[in-house]
Amino acid sequence: MSQTRRTAFTVAFYVLVGGALLGILLQVFPVVLPDALAGRIARNSEGILLALVIAAWIQFARPRLVGSRREWPVTLAAGAVLLALGVALLLTDLPSRFRTLNETLLAAALVVPYLQARRPLPGRLAGALSAVLLAGVVAFNRTEFVTGLAETLAALVLVPIAFDVVDRGILDPGARTSRALRAAWYGFLVAAPILFSLLLPMDLGGLLGEAIEFASRFAEVFVCLLLVELFFAVVLGRTGRPDATVPEAEPVRQA
Repeated sequence: MSQTRRTAFTVAFYVLVGGALLGILLQVFPVVLPDALAGRIARNSEGILLALVIAAWIQFARPRLVGSRREWPVTLAAGAVLLALGVALLLTDLPSRFRTLNETLLAAALVVPYLQARRPLPGRLAGALSAVLLAGVVAFNRTEFVTGLAETLAALVLVPIAFDVVDRGILDPGARTSRALRAAWYGFLVAAPILFSLLLPMDLGGLLGEAIEFASRFAEVFVCLLLVELFFAVVLGRTGRPDATVPEAEPVRQA
């Protein structure tokens, strides 16, 4: 892909995703779209903002900081700023469409340093990290802390899987990736929120009902990861090296 096309796709991504967030915050969509569709878009504001933060960090900040003396001072400072913004937003009296973004900023405060960590990172380590966090969420799902930070915790559970198990090529050009695994993962990111939304009204009760109700709040993170991974892996071709089941090709140039 030529540099011109990469630039065009990059501009289109940030304009469209940023425009969607702005449209939600300024309440433009209820004016121009049917209420049901406008409401569905508005419910994803947290995921859209997180997608913007993650994508911008990966594409613009991370490459410039890797290996430099200012890498971790800048990264930790960015995390601290995001954390402060999240806490400040939580304490404001702004309308809920603004205040709800505090969870995104709290998640980003932890996700940014994770993304900056040197790769390759063992997939087993990432999987174990996600499993431990998920176990903690399940064990304490009825507590106010877990309920109040559902989207934040969802991001911390799913980000390691997305970037260090499935789409490892986004952060590590030399990593081996599987086209089949990526396709299955993208399908899961699309299907899971739909499935949860269909099951939620059934009010199944018990532990299963609680799990479905809690998982339905993960939708914003599914949207975030789908946007970011499709942008980098599919549009920009950051897929690392092909898996061992197919002949190796030349690594795709990174944007």
